Amino acid sequence: MGDLLASNDFTELSSEEMEHFSDLARQFTKKQVEPMFDGEGPDGNLELVPGIIDTAFVTGLASSPDKGSAGCEYGIFGCACDTAGLQFSSVILRSVASVCGGIAMLLKTQGVASHIIQLAPPVEGLSPQRAGICIQEGVSLPYFGAIRSPDQDLPARVVTEAVPAAGDYIINGQKSFVWSIPGVDTFVVFARVASDWGCFLISSNSKGLSKTNAGWRTGLRSCDLWNLEFNNVKVPERHRIDNGNAKGLLARAMFLNWIGMSAIAVGIAKGAIATAKDYASQRYQGGTLIENHPAIKNLIGESEARAAVSDAAVQSISRPASSFDRLFIRAAMTKLTVMEMCAKAVTDCLQTMGGYGYMEDFKVEKRLRDIATLKSAGGSPSYLKQIIFDIDREERK
Repeated sequence: MGDLLASNDFTELSSEEMEHFSDLARQFTKKQVEPMFDGEGPDGNLELVPGIIDTAFVTGLASSPDKGSAGCEYGIFGCACDTAGLQFSSVILRSVASVCGGIAMLLKTQGVASHIIQLAPPVEGLSPQRAGICIQEGVSLPYFGAIRSPDQDLPARVVTEAVPAAGDYIINGQKSFVWSIPGVDTFVVFARVASDWGCFLISSNSKGLSKTNAGWRTGLRSCDLWNLEFNNVKVPERHRIDNGNAKGLLARAMFLNWIGMSAIAVGIAKGAIATAKDYASQRYQGGTLIENHPAIKNLIGESEARAAVSDAAVQSISRPASSFDRLFIRAAMTKLTVMEMCAKAVTDCLQTMGGYGYMEDFKVEKRLRDIATLKSAGGSPSYLKQIIFDIDREERK
């Protein structure tokens, strides 16, 4: 499949540089994201989301395909990833998610789409700024057989198809559960071109492209979520951005999605732990603060351990591996295990608060909803287990 995030001049950021990104993320979260929750509402004031995202672009936290933008290089999954690794992106996502997993999901989604666009030469006739990435069809991402060849029926071939037609491509099919930021102008669409993968940039207002809101969901309600249908959408040949087979771009997009979601899960868990600690340090039972009770110590202590191990797992995938397949399988393993550990941490933190944990006031129930949704997004546990097995089996042949 080819190496991913590999560079001859790969240099990790220094601790001082990492602290800069941490501080930038903390300041953004404090000034922009926390005010969402000043009033009532289980998910905060969602009317503030567009303004928060606008500020993320201005401050350079949100990545953009525009090389003149503040976040092109060091925004989340900006082009510096290939030389500086992923740590600065995961640190930002973790910090934002500690307050709102939905806002972090928006920034992650923009970052993945932007990163794929940045890998290609400028496309005549398109100036993408806000992008969504379209991979999934139906209830699942493509399985390993389809990743290798999208026309295979293992267990289901890729439905969305691009057919060459007199200097253009005609695309038909559908993509489901497309996360995007407000005002998305371009979709990065992976489609079948005969027996290979193609990657296309398609304007969100293209004729024949219809968007349907995927509907209300349990968590991550700050995000736009679409189901797309392509009905004879004409795409100029120059808007195909791969070099003849987009399999490597597809795998890179899936890899970044998994790492980004794992970082968000860590942030959600850390936010829940902070809330649980604060609650336990103020509430009394049995003549003492509940933080002195062994049961509460056990719940919070184990949550701390799960979050710390999850964070270490995410940070460990900041350097290139010896082969792409090993890096890809590690990302799938990370998403699978980190989601389980962080979901358990959030659940335990909620239990420290008893019945109050289910009330909207403390926002722990929101974190539980967010991480439950995140767990199924971008590859359910069942899907990830099968991908891990199939890649490992391929390596053993």
